[in-house]
Amino acid sequence: MDYPDYEGVDLDLSEHVLTIRLNRPELNNAFTPGHAIHIGRVFQHAEDDRDVRTAVLTGVGDWFISGADLRSVDLSAAGGQIPQVNVSKNVFLPVLEFSKPLIAAINGGCAGGGLGFALACDMRIASSSARIAASFLRIGLTANDTVAYLLPRIVGLAKALELMYVARPIDAAEAERIGLVSYVVPPEELAHRTRELALKFAGAPPFATQLSKRLAVDGLDRTYREHVLAQEYSSLANRYIANHDIEEGVAAFREKRPANFRGLLAKPRWDGF
Repeated sequence: MDYPDYEGVDLDLSEHVLTIRLNRPELNNAFTPGHAIHIGRVFQHAEDDRDVRTAVLTGVGDWFISGADLRSVDLSAAGGQIPQVNVSKNVFLPVLEFSKPLIAAINGGCAGGGLGFALACDMRIASSSARIAASFLRIGLTANDTVAYLLPRIVGLAKALELMYVARPIDAAEAERIGLVSYVVPPEELAHRTRELALKFAGAPPFATQLSKRLAVDGLDRTYREHVLAQEYSSLANRYIANHDIEEGVAAFREKRPANFRGLLAKPRWDGF
């Protein structure tokens, strides 16, 4: 599948891992509405690309993503607050609804909308040099870009409110302590460690992995009775569509060898799940 090009966003797809790098180091990887819309479209393409089993979002240089590029944005009442509605619809929803494993490799500074992108990922790995801030209140804005929605779910309400109220960066060690990031590694090891984990995720049965992610994410807003019904549906869908991967997994377990999962062999005859 061909992906659209956009200046400042680098893409690499190899071994079923799609790496998306914001490449504007001279601007601390700040993104314009155009960059945001493009990243959303990349995730929409990757959702339908069977060659993509895992995705990684990261930055180039000393920053992961510093947030929106404010040089040409009018933050006054006349200009309206960011993000614009069209940016939200084209960026954060495709990221949040991406059904495949998604890792944020936080290589440096991460603030504002950059934190929004990081929170929208399944997990976060940080360089020990990373600094992370929910910085909206510092410039008079409400917490936008998924931050007010996702941060309390990840670190708890009290800590999330503290991070938003203070609006100052925390270091990687503190981020790991409060559960905001899963791992902290030396800067020179970040790419390797992230790739290593991404390849492990990519080696899992693709369709069952997607179903499992949806069960876990959607289960946050379901009762257990509702979850059991969704679980039964997912199990039946997996057995109907990807039974070959179940057979391969069982055979590999019995033969004490790595499994070779293939995922969907034909386009499903229904829309989504």
